[in-house]
Amino acid sequence: MNPFPPNIDPQTFSITAVLVGIASIGDYTANELDSISNWLFLVAQYIETVSVQQTLIEGRMDKNNININSKKYKSGGSPYTSYHNKSNQYTRDELELLIDAVSKMQRELENLKRNRN
Repeated sequence: MNPFPPNIDPQTFSITAVLVGIASIGDYTANELDSISNWLFLVAQYIETVSVQQTLIEGRMDKNNININSKKYKSGGSPYTSYHNKSNQYTRDELELLIDAVSKMQRELENLKRNRN
């Protein structure tokens, strides 16, 4: 596993990019800054293209690529729809079970609050 990029908070990681950008501005003209930024964009696009292509290849190897525009997908041929293949009634029963569980938890919390006072 590569140590870069580091496993740090995404906001902190983004702020480091801002700080590098601010430090890089220096004493350049607008045209020089434009040239530098275009070069950096090109580097970023190259990295993104390689990353997306690698993701595509790995998805095909894992057989988890789904074309959401295909007739098969739209007719329920997706692994996400045909795998579970639940009826609406089954889903409704699960939902009612969850609602009952939440209601019981609310009652318990109210009892705990009353007993605390």
